[in-house]
Amino acid sequence: MANPVEVNTSRQVKTKPKAKRSFGAFIKNYAFLLMLLPALVLYGLFIIYPFVSSIIMSFFQWSGIGPMNDFVGFDNYVKWLTEEPFSTMFYRALGHNIIVFIINIIISIFFGMFIAYLLSQKIRGAGIYKTLFFMPHTLSLAVVAFLWGLMLNPQWGVINKLLKAVGLNDLALPWLGGEHTALPVIILIGLWHSLGFPILVFLAAMISIPRSLIEAAIVDGASSFKIFTKIVFPLLMPPLLTIAVLTFIGSFGTFELIFLLEGAEAGPFYSTDVLGTLFYRTAFGGMGSTGTGMGLGASLATMMFVMVVPVSLLAVYLQRKYDVKY
Repeated sequence: MANPVEVNTSRQVKTKPKAKRSFGAFIKNYAFLLMLLPALVLYGLFIIYPFVSSIIMSFFQWSGIGPMNDFVGFDNYVKWLTEEPFSTMFYRALGHNIIVFIINIIISIFFGMFIAYLLSQKIRGAGIYKTLFFMPHTLSLAVVAFLWGLMLNPQWGVINKLLKAVGLNDLALPWLGGEHTALPVIILIGLWHSLGFPILVFLAAMISIPRSLIEAAIVDGASSFKIFTKIVFPLLMPPLLTIAVLTFIGSFGTFELIFLLEGAEAGPFYSTDVLGTLFYRTAFGGMGSTGTGMGLGASLATMMFVMVVPVSLLAVYLQRKYDVKY
């Protein structure tokens, strides 16, 4: 009888050694990081570094010249919140910023949305109106302040001349020289300059709404008011929140128009003073030797940052919550 053939069932599995990843392959796979590097360097140099430096500076009593050795802790913050005359100036400027925000948010959102809704209805000459509304936004604030300063001149400005020409002599006022008129006028000038942007954003959002939704509502007998309140407005929540947070940040960053029209003193009698002009006088002079300092100004800038960031984060959260996918 033949011997059974012995079958060797054992198999040797040869595993290939892992190839070492070359430097060239790493560069190829992660080249996008090198592309981000210039932007990250610039962002760190001009945003992160000044921001961190200002926070550190706010804990020192420093004039901006010489070594920064006089550590005072939270004394600069305590001055703004509790000590005179700093607290009076701080709360007055903060109140003006809040007034700027309230007026801006009401007009930017409601009036801007209303104008955008009218322009989305394919009215005759809509392109001309779009250009007229957005054109002021293309001008620099320096040009805007110069032009409106000329028109509002109490002696030979065109605004007062027109009022006198139609018999409204009592309304021909020194608009930028009155304590009760200067701030509202500057706010309206700022709105004239910036209103084109929210109109453009709302108009783009309205155009992107599917026409089928509107047509279905019309077939069901919905009125124009119901179409706007039940369909258009809910779908405008993401851009509305964007405009709201940009308006909030812009209102608390108000500086250029007031500085150009009223100067660093934010006259008359500080009636147009906001946190931006108060910071400028504190950090770069204008409040006397006891009220000037980079450390004191840095503490004010840090408080402005603390006020803006939570609202911005809340707006981002709400925007993600109400984001609509068509």
